[in-house]
Amino acid sequence: MSCAKDAPKPCAATPSAMSVVYDRNVHTVATHAPLKRTIPLEGCGAFGGKGQDLNPIDLVAMGLGSCLMIVMGKAAEAEKLDIVGAKAEVGYVLANYRIAELQVSIRLPKKLSAADQTKLETASKKCPVFLAIHPDIKVCVEYIWPK
Repeated sequence: MSCAKDAPKPCAATPSAMSVVYDRNVHTVATHAPLKRTIPLEGCGAFGGKGQDLNPIDLVAMGLGSCLMIVMGKAAEAEKLDIVGAKAEVGYVLANYRIAELQVSIRLPKKLSAADQTKLETASKKCPVFLAIHPDIKVCVEYIWPK
């Protein structure tokens, strides 16, 4: 396992709750043991995927959208605000086999005061997935509030 891009080093052994098995050409099955859930994954089209299963880049984009909304929702609960029903549309742009851009458009279900909207938008960007994205990757997050 590599801990750094430039100098692969072994990481300390830890009990694993998740595993990924390469089961056929450009296809894996990821398992979360405690939840007893699996996700079939395949390479994106550029790597020979057939478009029948999610690919790892889909999960990165969906993970970002989900994380932004979860952190925003936690902040909303703390302020006694309701954003149940918020929806994120996510996408990405690849360049030279790399994620060049992640796009998230979050549509909120209720109009809130400008101050509350700013609070929630700012809070959302404290999500660990957002913070883990390399600065070379452009991240576009749009919040759409009802008028």
